[in-house]
Amino acid sequence: MRTSLILAATAVLLVTSPAQQVLGNNKGKVRATNALADISMTENPLQWSRRDFQDSTNSESFGFWPAYTIQNNTFDPDFGQGDDTGDVTITTVQSLIDAGWPASFTIPRYLFRQGGAYTNNSLVGDHNPVGTVWIKYELDDSNPSGWNVRKIQVFAWDVRDVIHKSIATKTRSFSDTAAPYRIDVYVASADSNPAASPAGNPEWTFVGTLSVANGTIPLVCQWDASTNNTFGECPQAFIDFISGNNSAGVAFHQNPTHDIWYSTLNVSGQSGIRYVALVIPQGNQYGQDPNLNASNRTSSSLRYTNFTDVRVFAGVEGDVDGNGCVDDADLLAVLFAFGCSSSCGAEDVNGDGTVDDADLLAVLFAFGQGC
Repeated sequence: MRTSLILAATAVLLVTSPAQQVLGNNKGKVRATNALADISMTENPLQWSRRDFQDSTNSESFGFWPAYTIQNNTFDPDFGQGDDTGDVTITTVQSLIDAGWPASFTIPRYLFRQGGAYTNNSLVGDHNPVGTVWIKYELDDSNPSGWNVRKIQVFAWDVRDVIHKSIATKTRSFSDTAAPYRIDVYVASADSNPAASPAGNPEWTFVGTLSVANGTIPLVCQWDASTNNTFGECPQAFIDFISGNNSAGVAFHQNPTHDIWYSTLNVSGQSGIRYVALVIPQGNQYGQDPNLNASNRTSSSLRYTNFTDVRVFAGVEGDVDGNGCVDDADLLAVLFAFGCSSSCGAEDVNGDGTVDDADLLAVLFAFGQGC
């Protein structure tokens, strides 16, 4: 009876629209990163790197600039300058050409710039993490009540090194292993102390982990002693993945901005969110590979853990499926899950652990919003 009455009262056409992006696409900014002041290095630890390198193929200077998710001048006057618009023409490494890639192709410039946090030592034979690193982001501030966060995505591998041939002798795909090994994700409605770690802080809520271990971050490098390479070569599984052997059946060169390249964490029951934090407890993948770590090879770039792009999507309260519109699909989802009291997912709209009348009312009161 409950179902029929509610459906009769709310009979509308199904309408869909994209969820709203509240970090990325020129929205949001970096709020703070932690500093390990006891690490004595010439560069400020865990500050976004300002190192450049010259792209001899494209004759452009790139470096560990932040992606377009991050506002310029967050830390100092010369931080983050540079145009992230337009495309970059990439010269493909030979191993990917052998896998069927074109000799060159274009990708958006923002995917060719990495934001890097200093996470690992770079002494010979020691690329272990210097400590837990965290980066806090502020979401789009156009909603003072905060956002109903539905999806957090990180482009967590190094586009530049995997696909770009800057020297003629580079014939195999490799990475400087700046991809993270694990990212713990937190959200918060308030952050009274920006300098405090999100972990263990009652203002912050842990919402999930992206990692190599659970398959949400790809393993982009492994040690190959036969190459005598300073870095690790990309495993065949990763080459296959970016060459189209993935759930979308698309190769990177065909669609460089496809969602498949992002490590995605779906979130439910989190409303009023104004901040998102990424915590890197295990450094980058170099330090997690015992063969790489014991290889006595070193490079300054191995210190950094890169994020090419970070983006967060939000819906309105009651938007169960996260498509940006509170409609009959959301209502049906709550009805079918009615009575759930454990691991209820997004159908638990208010996040109290059960799907009940309160969740139905939340959907009904918000019905039509965002459509």
